[in-house]
Amino acid sequence: MTVPDALPVTTDPPDVPAPRGVRAVDGNRAALALLLVQNAASAGLMALGLPLGASLLGAFAVVVLVGLTVFRGPMDALFRDVRWRTPPAWGVAAAAFVLAFLASRAFVLAFVTLFPDTAGSTPQFLSSGVDLWVLLVAAGLLIPLAEEVAFRGLMMRGHERAAGFGVAAVTSSVVFAVAHGAPVSVVGILPLAYVLARVTQHTGSVWNAVIIHALNNTIALGLGAFLAGRLPADPEQATELLSNPALKVPLAVGAALFGTVVLVVLHLWLTPKADPQERSAPGPWLSGAYVAALLFGLSALLLTVPGVAEWLGTVRASLQAR
Repeated sequence: MTVPDALPVTTDPPDVPAPRGVRAVDGNRAALALLLVQNAASAGLMALGLPLGASLLGAFAVVVLVGLTVFRGPMDALFRDVRWRTPPAWGVAAAAFVLAFLASRAFVLAFVTLFPDTAGSTPQFLSSGVDLWVLLVAAGLLIPLAEEVAFRGLMMRGHERAAGFGVAAVTSSVVFAVAHGAPVSVVGILPLAYVLARVTQHTGSVWNAVIIHALNNTIALGLGAFLAGRLPADPEQATELLSNPALKVPLAVGAALFGTVVLVVLHLWLTPKADPQERSAPGPWLSGAYVAALLFGLSALLLTVPGVAEWLGTVRASLQAR
């Protein structure tokens, strides 16, 4: 009597599907919606008479509500992502912030030197009294958190899965910068946004971008509150020195070169960390929602250009005269 051969035994674990990450199209939709909701909610609350800080705080609450309900799927995928659960690298965040701050202000200086008329188009986030502290909490801490979730979290993660680290860093940075409207703001925020993208990819933690973003906003708001009333009210007086023909071109070129060198150093330092999510869902990153977000920012940017703003004022005055 023969004994049949024993059945082969396999020790390989069964295939377990990896958790679904953020899709590029979902990230684009969520970032666009949160961008529109934040702007609409803050504008609506200010129209009701609330001060700036309280309006931004209310807008943050609305953004959180929309994000956790309307975009629950992408948000769940983001919360399961290792980048959300990886603690920050405080030393890297601090060093990256200092260099990014210097690069950002250098590019702003170069731009304002060449185009002094644009200095007055920068939006001023000023408040006083109790609302100043509310503004520091809302715009200095909470809004940066919401924007990092939207852009370095949802949008960039989706673009990384579709097209890789490089494309995702550029595409998310461009939309984020353009969405801030004023030309001077875009010039200053674009290099900062790229550093936010690279530091997230380098450390594997979105919290580092939150720290840098919060530091930048808090310092800008604090300086604005401190300097309010101490600087000339007329932007032309503040930029008179920059308009000197003998200094204009050398100062602009020097500032632009300094900013470029610092940005290159940051780019070479903040190399992306290997991540299985990169190109895990290859495909197009461009969608209608991304284009809509870009057009929204470009429209806001166009409306702040001095010539366009003057023309719109003339049209508005002629319509009111009728």
